[in-house]
Amino acid sequence: MDASTVSVPPRVAALAERQQLGAHVAMHKGDHPVVECATGLVISAILFGAAALVSWIVSSIEFLQVKALALIVVLLAIAGLAAAGYAFYRLFGAYVVVHHYEHGLVWSRNRSVDAAPFSWIDEMYVTRKDDKITAAGLVTLDGRAVDITGADKADYKAFVERLEAELVARRCQIRPARREVGRGPAGVGLSDRAIAVLAVIVGGLLVAAIAVPLSRAGLPGAMAAVIGFLVIGVTVGLLGTRFDGRIAVVGAIFAAIGGLVTMIAVAALIPQVNKYVTATVVLALEMGVLSVVLNAYRRLPALRPTRARQRLASQRGWEFLPSLAVPVPGPQTGRAVIGVQEHAQSVDLYDVLRGTVDGVPVLVGDRYRRKPRRSDPVQTIWMVPLPTPVPYLSHTAFDQAGQVAPGAPDPALAGLFAGRVPVPELFMAVPPWWIEGQYLLCEGSGDLDVVVAWSTRLTRAVAAMPWDAVRAAIPNGHRA
Repeated sequence: MDASTVSVPPRVAALAERQQLGAHVAMHKGDHPVVECATGLVISAILFGAAALVSWIVSSIEFLQVKALALIVVLLAIAGLAAAGYAFYRLFGAYVVVHHYEHGLVWSRNRSVDAAPFSWIDEMYVTRKDDKITAAGLVTLDGRAVDITGADKADYKAFVERLEAELVARRCQIRPARREVGRGPAGVGLSDRAIAVLAVIVGGLLVAAIAVPLSRAGLPGAMAAVIGFLVIGVTVGLLGTRFDGRIAVVGAIFAAIGGLVTMIAVAALIPQVNKYVTATVVLALEMGVLSVVLNAYRRLPALRPTRARQRLASQRGWEFLPSLAVPVPGPQTGRAVIGVQEHAQSVDLYDVLRGTVDGVPVLVGDRYRRKPRRSDPVQTIWMVPLPTPVPYLSHTAFDQAGQVAPGAPDPALAGLFAGRVPVPELFMAVPPWWIEGQYLLCEGSGDLDVVVAWSTRLTRAVAAMPWDAVRAAIPNGHRA
């Protein structure tokens, strides 16, 4: 919405004035939880209605009484239940309104209000599909994040593009998608099928081991089953967050079954109330509990790789450092590494490994904006010192064969490296790497096998380069 048609809430205007953000430019209202819930319930009603219609047709016409149609009824009912559950879950979501000011942003999330000048915006993500913007959001240098929702609204594209242009002019990094969240569990090394089989067999036995004694002790069977499924679901889910995300999914499935049994059990306990009304109320309460649990989980501290990296350092003869201040080689690196203020000369890395591979030094450490939560991104950075300073050169300057890509920003510089490094996987690999100043850098996953693999690849590439030829070919004025 244009500033001329907007009534700015007093709390927003007061915060903008305290932050000295200047004149109000525009406002965008995100998705409203009540509207989202109502939309989901309408979809749920349509699915349940379709299930009832198919069921009536099958029961009325004898030759249509086939298993395939009965299965369709079941699938439609499950889809309707899932849509209703998601609708109630959305009801407990946040209502975000973003105000664009001359020198920064103010946003409200439900009843809380926050603000940041443009100098404190670390990066923005804008996801596009064809010519449509489907998602957008911003993250500040200190880790505060705001998603700009409401992509189906008329002012969404204009509002996002206005912010994007503002931040591009300030040389802020614009990403095509939101960064992945913080470091998760390493995994237990089992296949998906093995985990599924164990979930069915072991999980079922554990649920029975809890529910059967409770039932024999006099507890109603449905209530005993609910307790069994919820206890196993929560326990397995917590173990999954520590050891393997797939196990957490199994826990969620058991908890969902427990929630479904709860709906049935409560409806049976209160026969005087319409069972559909009872089930709906129970489902809404369950989604509220789920929303609270997930919000609490996202605020938990992220898993630290400290012990694993200490073991790796001991095995390879490297040095482990809890934290280390490292130089920022140049402005491009400052924009690529998260949480770096403009013109910063150094930045802190955490859980750092420092050592050599085949005689070439390498340093690996994590970068984050604040002490990371489960919902925060953690960026692992590799740094390999170079024998001579080199201007900025990105992996995007090369094609999949390691040759200079069409449209490379500096084809002459890229041509010095193309075909000279006998490690084509360096040029073809997914993790972004770049050269700037005195360093070859890379960002990627912090898994131990990735740490070792990329340390080897990067140091091998540096060792293989004919640096005398590179030094002679780069004009003095062109050096970093």
